[in-house]
Amino acid sequence: MAVPKKKVSKTKRNHRHSAWQRKILKSLVQKATTTKCSNCGEVKLSYRVCPECGYYNGKQVLNIKSKTKEEIIEE
Repeated sequence: MAVPKKKVSKTKRNHRHSAWQRKILKSLVQKATTTKCSNCGEVKLSYRVCPECGYYNGKQVLNIKSKTKEEIIEE
């Protein structure tokens, strides 16, 4: 079994932990990449099914019920 040869100092340990945490926070803060749907032209997240039409990669994956004009007016 691997055993450390010497004790890791608090500074060294804390620096390693903070660097890892910074990397995680940086990835969370980055802006999400958006693209236009090839089918309907709406803005959607990359590599995701379009929430408006249900298409992904040129194929219909989800059946999305479209709202009628009456439903929109009621809301």
